[in-house]
Amino acid sequence: MRFAPFAATVLALAAVTALSAPSGAGWLSRLAREAAEGGGGVASKIGKTGVGALDNAAAHVATLPKVPGGTALAAHVTPEGHWKFVNREGQVFTAGTPEELARVGAALAPEATPGGKLALYLSEDTVFAERAILKDLPADADLHVVVGKDAYSVRRSPGAADELAVAYRPHVVVSLTDRRLFEETVHRLAKPLNRSNIRALALETGGPARLSTVPRYDPATKAALVDRIDPTALPAALANLRGQTALVSGRIERGALIFRSSGGPEQTLDIAKLVKAAEDADVNLVLLQTGAAHQPGGRNWLWQTVTVSGLDDAMKRATFGDFLNALGGAGSELTITAAPGSQGRVVFSAMPVPTASAPLSETLGGWIGWSNWLGDITGNVAVKAVDIYARDEARERELDARIVPGIPSAVQFAYLGSLVAGLVAWQVSSGWWARVWPPEQRQDYSGRLGYGAARLARLTAYLGLFLPLVGIPALSWLGVLQIWTIITLPFRAASWLWERVSARRA
Repeated sequence: MRFAPFAATVLALAAVTALSAPSGAGWLSRLAREAAEGGGGVASKIGKTGVGALDNAAAHVATLPKVPGGTALAAHVTPEGHWKFVNREGQVFTAGTPEELARVGAALAPEATPGGKLALYLSEDTVFAERAILKDLPADADLHVVVGKDAYSVRRSPGAADELAVAYRPHVVVSLTDRRLFEETVHRLAKPLNRSNIRALALETGGPARLSTVPRYDPATKAALVDRIDPTALPAALANLRGQTALVSGRIERGALIFRSSGGPEQTLDIAKLVKAAEDADVNLVLLQTGAAHQPGGRNWLWQTVTVSGLDDAMKRATFGDFLNALGGAGSELTITAAPGSQGRVVFSAMPVPTASAPLSETLGGWIGWSNWLGDITGNVAVKAVDIYARDEARERELDARIVPGIPSAVQFAYLGSLVAGLVAWQVSSGWWARVWPPEQRQDYSGRLGYGAARLARLTAYLGLFLPLVGIPALSWLGVLQIWTIITLPFRAASWLWERVSARRA
């Protein structure tokens, strides 16, 4: 009886090993392929190049539609400084000299029109680790970087070939400085919009000292209201916004946020203290650098009807990057930069490019959707930039993985894993449990209700407390018993056979 579960486990492990063997056993064929390509030529048609980064770019190129007269190739720089190119059919060309680079198009796309446009889809490793060698590529080639399943257009600076930027969307540009920060930025731009978690705050001296855990809405219009908060109580009040996003506006000078309450003088709030409070409360903090210190009032402008071109369309977008792109289409291009923050945090900055034709108040002011608020304030308040102090990708994924809010996902998965292990090893765990809490006896209870309640309490304690505690040890002990069963099987078989022979002789 005990041998069957163990045999199933062994067979499952064997199946996993067999399935994973080809990827690990392909090193010999990979070496042979590398030797075949070392001379700078076209390899045979293959499914994989042997380079993980290049395989990802090649897979993307294979999905691209054919463009008449154009050529799309995946490209990667090896540690030796050689270029590897792959066409959509999977053919590989290795180039180590300028002469071989000049023959790439003819070798991998002989049917292409002479002088046609060349589109190169670079691996992330090439862009971030070998960007200095990009100068060897044709100056008129369209460069793209492949990140995951997406590809983004790469811009080269006319003055310095190693200064790169990515056009994440037609009107959103991301600086290419550090790989981790770039991936953090792409993750942030790909995050779905969740306006119910965005809280716009107005700093009002003498205002409320606490913030509600959920937004307040106008009963007539169903629009979210701006939350008024006393500036001295703001750092402590952020604790009620755990997991949400807080927007604060004002003029920023020398590390201080300068704001003006309604009818009062200008005051200052230390940004470092505010950022630290947001980190402790696990809140994403958005600071809007405005040209004036006035604070918003009335309804939350995120839900206002606005006249900024592109904003109505932007609010319908699924992700933050698409949202910015729709607003950038109003006449401005936004540049997104990232910098490391404290543990588990990252800082993003969004600024219109200096050459943008539209005024700042029509771009970033419209980006946050504050057009109506700007009209309600004396004078024209221009939003100069936006700083976002947010959780990094690892922290966001950990929060998204939680089944029960407030409990780390690692603890929850360990709990569930041990629970499942205890259920699998029920033969062992149930025996241990019977020693800790013996089963109830019907004669000990006067009625069925009390007897049923006692059994339910025992079952609940067994499933909710005991199994998560002893699940792993019970499964381990079950494995030991199964191994012992296998080891002693020949002896038990011999003993059984001897008993049968002895019985017949008797």
